[in-house]
Amino acid sequence: MNDTVEGIVVPSAETARRETFLRLMAEYRRPIARLAAAYLHDAQDQEDLVQEIALALWQAVPRFRGDSSERTWLYRIAHNTAITAAAKIRRRGKVETTPEEPPELPSAAEGHEENLIQAQRREWLLEAIRQMPAMDRQILTLHLEGLSHREIQEITGLSEAAIATRLSRQRDRLGAKHPEYEGNRT
Repeated sequence: MNDTVEGIVVPSAETARRETFLRLMAEYRRPIARLAAAYLHDAQDQEDLVQEIALALWQAVPRFRGDSSERTWLYRIAHNTAITAAAKIRRRGKVETTPEEPPELPSAAEGHEENLIQAQRREWLLEAIRQMPAMDRQILTLHLEGLSHREIQEITGLSEAAIATRLSRQRDRLGAKHPEYEGNRT
């Protein structure tokens, strides 16, 4: 239902909401899926979380006032939804298990491809992130998605100094668990 003002078709609020939602989901679907993987191990739970985030975003679109960028607003919604979903899963008694040690990384001499090594490193990092406290998990996943300390501050409410400190500690902990990862500071 569009309105016409002086011969110009003006989209209705519902059409604008739909277009905004579809644009945001097209742009952020992959980052949202990566976020879900950082919070939950099970593939079905991850997909359910992506759907919950999409629903939360749909409901929030009309309330977006532009006080922050769409990106930080969307990530705030996504992380809050992910934290709630992960807590629900824990309450259901479904335990996310994670190995204490990272997987053995094969040497190049064993004939494994570099992409296999990278895939194992990514999986180990995701497992390590899943074990972090919620705020540390949120900060690191936002950082890995390329958000600045300022944007992370807008989402979390922490100071930029606190964010930098937490990121440094997380890198140190990850490096201590697997020295090969220490040099991979992102």
